[in-house]
Amino acid sequence: MIKKENYTWNNWAGNQSCLSENYFEPETEEQIIEIVRFSEKNKKKIRVVGSGHSFSPIAISNEILISLKNYRKLISVNKDIIVCQGGMYLYELYNIMLLNRLSFPNFGVINKQTVAGAIATGTHGSSLMHKSLSSQIEKLRIITATGDPIEIASETKWKIDDQEFNLWEAASLSLGSFGIVTEVTLKCDPLFYVKSEESVIDFDDFLKSMDDYAKYYEYFKAWWFPHTDKVYLFKAERIEEEQYRKKDQWIKYTEEQKKRDIEIDRLTTPLFIKSNHDPSLIPQINSYCLEYFFTPRTRIGNCFEILVHDETVPMVVSEYGLSMSDNNHKKALKEFRDVLEQSKYKLHFPVDLRYTHAENSYLSPAYKQNTFYIGVCIREYREEKIHPSMQLFFDVMNKYTARPNWGKLSDLSKTASEEKFPGMESFQKLRDTVDPERIFLNAFLENIF
Repeated sequence: MIKKENYTWNNWAGNQSCLSENYFEPETEEQIIEIVRFSEKNKKKIRVVGSGHSFSPIAISNEILISLKNYRKLISVNKDIIVCQGGMYLYELYNIMLLNRLSFPNFGVINKQTVAGAIATGTHGSSLMHKSLSSQIEKLRIITATGDPIEIASETKWKIDDQEFNLWEAASLSLGSFGIVTEVTLKCDPLFYVKSEESVIDFDDFLKSMDDYAKYYEYFKAWWFPHTDKVYLFKAERIEEEQYRKKDQWIKYTEEQKKRDIEIDRLTTPLFIKSNHDPSLIPQINSYCLEYFFTPRTRIGNCFEILVHDETVPMVVSEYGLSMSDNNHKKALKEFRDVLEQSKYKLHFPVDLRYTHAENSYLSPAYKQNTFYIGVCIREYREEKIHPSMQLFFDVMNKYTARPNWGKLSDLSKTASEEKFPGMESFQKLRDTVDPERIFLNAFLENIF
């Protein structure tokens, strides 16, 4: 087991860091238990870091930091179940699934997170027909604050006083606050194939048609390019394997488009860096990128090729989920567009627009409601202070009782969290029962709980 003292950790984006008294890279569950018992004995707080793809301060700790980078083995795989250690990266999991012709019903766009980190923060894709990655959990094995392992399945119940709770609804999206996830059992589907039709639409036309597209296509998302008034659509649906084999008949994806896709990060990174010092360049950059890189096309591939994206440009991201009742989500999106365009601030593309189906995890932004997500990003921005355009986004979202993505930046407070997440009280009762000394909380989570 690797151990370091006074270790400086930074997240992928470079906007979060901490100096931890003790940093560990365990290789066995016994070593993880040893660390937890050391923490309990010395009254030290513990956080687990994955790949650092969270943009909020959710992972940082000045006391004990654990990385599971050496604890990421495959345990077993069969026709519909995969069991792996919590530190396995999603791209490793997806490679194993592809080799075994397996899939999930939906995928988060990025594949760099660890499995435990992705489910802990509510990683999701874009489909009104499917839920977040947490919904694929069959069973979790967690090392609790006493150093004892517990196993939690979808039917696991826990009684507090005279009230019975479903423990899975808390542990399936726990922010790492229940303990250290050492083993994850995930339900799988057979591998499937997807056709994605991509095109450009005016922003106002998108507002009118967005829900219709989301209801019609199994997979639908959009990228709004601020300061252009244009939106790039991804309308995707499953196809049969036989159609996939004859894909050349339907593909409209030229060699020039493929070449530009490969070059996009290399060509745009210097532009993003320069525009952070001169924001007046951003409208021109967004317009150039839309016209040069995001031309209409039809792509066909397996689910991993179409629904997963390899992101290489560091950025800070905020994302909020909105109720779709009474067109609340459309009103919020339109107001954010109007406020942004009337302000002096500029925002990089893409503003990510996605949907998910309602689910039962207490802390999910989609808890008990079909949800529309708006995600904004500032590329090549590594400062801890909140960018002013992102603060503008927070202010608009809070007017519409939007629920933040836990792994991304927000201005969530304790009062706001209890208002926005109806399952918060139940979650806290269960969390405090599992970890009464709060050793798995940091300052960010203490403020919320």
